[in-house]
Amino acid sequence: MRTDLSGPSGKIQFAAGFVMLALTVFAGCAGDEASGPSGALRFSPAAPRPGSQVAVTYAPGRILADEGRLVLRAHFRTPDDDLYNGGLRNHRMAVMERQSADNFTAEFTFPDSVVYVAFAVEDTLGQHLDANDGKLFELLVHGTDGKPLYHALIQRAHDFAGRYWKTGHESVRRAMRLYPDSLGGWGLLRFYERVALGSGGGDSLLTWHRRNLDGIHSRYSDQSPLDPESIAAIQDYAQSVADSAKVEFWTSRMLSEARGTYMTEQKRAMSTYLAWHEDRNAEEAISAFEYYWPDARGKGTQIAEFALAVSIESGDLAAVDRWTERMIEDDERGQFFIANRLARLPERRERALALALQAIPTGQPMEASSKGLVLAEGRALNKTVREYARSHARARAASMNAYSRVLESAGRLDAALEAIQEAASESVNPDLFRRLADLRLAQGDSTGAAEAYATVAADPGTSGSEADSMAVVVGLLPDGPQWQRLLAAVRDQIHPRVLADTVSWSPQPSRVRDTEGNRQSLFELLAGRPTVLVFWARGCGHSVQEIPELARLHQLLDPRGAQVLSITIDDLPGPEMTEFIETNGITYPVYYDLEREASTEFSISGTPTHLVLDAEGRVRFEYSELAEIPLQLEALARMRQSVR
Repeated sequence: MRTDLSGPSGKIQFAAGFVMLALTVFAGCAGDEASGPSGALRFSPAAPRPGSQVAVTYAPGRILADEGRLVLRAHFRTPDDDLYNGGLRNHRMAVMERQSADNFTAEFTFPDSVVYVAFAVEDTLGQHLDANDGKLFELLVHGTDGKPLYHALIQRAHDFAGRYWKTGHESVRRAMRLYPDSLGGWGLLRFYERVALGSGGGDSLLTWHRRNLDGIHSRYSDQSPLDPESIAAIQDYAQSVADSAKVEFWTSRMLSEARGTYMTEQKRAMSTYLAWHEDRNAEEAISAFEYYWPDARGKGTQIAEFALAVSIESGDLAAVDRWTERMIEDDERGQFFIANRLARLPERRERALALALQAIPTGQPMEASSKGLVLAEGRALNKTVREYARSHARARAASMNAYSRVLESAGRLDAALEAIQEAASESVNPDLFRRLADLRLAQGDSTGAAEAYATVAADPGTSGSEADSMAVVVGLLPDGPQWQRLLAAVRDQIHPRVLADTVSWSPQPSRVRDTEGNRQSLFELLAGRPTVLVFWARGCGHSVQEIPELARLHQLLDPRGAQVLSITIDDLPGPEMTEFIETNGITYPVYYDLEREASTEFSISGTPTHLVLDAEGRVRFEYSELAEIPLQLEALARMRQSVR
């Protein structure tokens, strides 16, 4: 799973389990090149107040120019919504009627509670859309003074998180310029500076922020009482500028005066969990968690996760049951995360199975012509019905695979086999087929095992000796006609699934730095060779764990005219990094995104992230699993050959 960037206030933004990870919105830097230029969406009034009636006029781009009617879709943001767009519901706002050769129009009422809206325009079947080159169209709520509301600017920044970090940063900067007394925005600004500007740009502003913190501290340190949110906000800001004396001062005030804020309850939960790690006194830790729960409930802290971990470790089944239900209520990561934890306890495996089963996306037909998909609130604004159907199928396959593991751990091999077979019907991942083959063989189904092993053997990432050994395991000759027919058949099945995930967009030019600190054009580094582009960070555990696999992939691809090129988003070139590269066996090129140009243009929201680009520098596969990349590169090679 991907490790997302840390959110503001120290809050970690976790992927919401297998299902939500697959459905999360990640917009490209440019739309499908076949779609042509974006159209123009205009609003009247352009600066609406809450509850306003808004008239919309749309001048279409080429891809929607011949439609008779168009649909305006949107998602809303209230002051309380968080980073990213994965959990937002997307609504059909209005059907736009053609008024002339060049314009479509519609009207809608701005909801009172909403401060920001993002829009896309599409045809009535959801087959073609205009998402403003991935940026979406937008509308901010304004006040009576004609200025955009503070929360409108903050929610605009949250909407651009993971898509265009620099735009988000600019929005927070504007919010703090207009509303400097909104204390919660200062720590948020530091977060966006670090993500959008990188180590160079973010650190260069630290001196200014320390002076600003001095002024805030002088103004508020003697104020008592002071509202809890302000106390927590100043403590967060002090942490973000690494002022230890002020962190200590405001942490003390926060713990005594700001109960019920996210920062306070997360701090108390973390302290309790770390204390348990030291003394292993589960009874005392669980008691403390119970005491803190009424204040922490609904605040998005990790208290339920920590308490469940301690309860499972101690074998306190009553506490396990309580905290299971609380984590379901309070945690955003999804029920697979909880199910995998519960599966460690034999006494709670039935509950784990039930939770995992509930988390699997519906098995309803997902044909691209389905009316339900056109109206589905889970379909992102920048996704066509076809793209959403495919993402749904892959999400269900990933979920069924995860469910099969829980079943297998519970000893239910027949049910596990059935689940993984369904997962394999939509997947291209050779690791999944290897597991399917092993399960089939364990059940005595050598014919079914041969088909699954053939799928692994046909993968270009599988060595010839390993492929031959799979044939032998199922009693076939590697060069025999039966095995060769199986290999040909599975290639015909897998290739269309690989192609179903292709995209086509070109990032804007960006530069990275080499080991000597020189700036290099990323386009020049990519040009002429199919490339696996990896964004990573030394401090990301998942990134470090996959280094050996990336080194093997580099060894496989280099003789075939393709390359692995890695970009670290947090690290600095120098002796320490050179030693890390040598010690960990990194044989592929490493570049440094000190100014965050590349991660901005590729819309990187976490590490590790893998993108597959063709020889012309276009992104053809997004957010790839490493095991699937050899198949994806093979598909690109076939496409290139068919054009010649």
